Amino acid sequence: MMQDLLASAGVAVAAWFAVYFVGKPVVALQENRLEALKVAERYYNVDMSASEDERDAALKALFEVGTALRTLHRGWSTAVRLWCWVWRYDLDLAAQAVFGLAEGPRGKISIAPEIRKNTLDALYVALGAHKHLSSETVQAIRRMIAQTQAAGRQTTSASGSLS
Repeated sequence: MMQDLLASAGVAVAAWFAVYFVGKPVVALQENRLEALKVAERYYNVDMSASEDERDAALKALFEVGTALRTLHRGWSTAVRLWCWVWRYDLDLAAQAVFGLAEGPRGKISIAPEIRKNTLDALYVALGAHKHLSSETVQAIRRMIAQTQAAGRQTTSASGSLS
């Protein structure tokens, strides 16, 4: 009888641990991932020619999901880190893509529709949701990402060597 009680308590503690430390962070990640994809899809084509209300709504929504992705990336749990590793999510790249999409409604610079579409596609690739894209498109987006990251590293190392 005592062994059954201890076994039940052990199972309850293990279940609580699994839900609280594994399940909740992964569910939050998946919810933020889907929200980012929905918001980006909805607003990726908003630019300075849109109404002020539409630009404001787009900016607010894009910055909210971008911040959520960046927060998950910076404060992620081991469960989220493992989930991202298994499914090959790149939360930092995804946040950068969402913030890049926010430049259109911000209206300070004009961004060509093709560039906005490539940024949206990069978000899909970063969040492992690129099944609808052709393999050629995915490979082209990955090459663009690699080139952009390499250019960023060169800029960083060049500015670092001057100091």
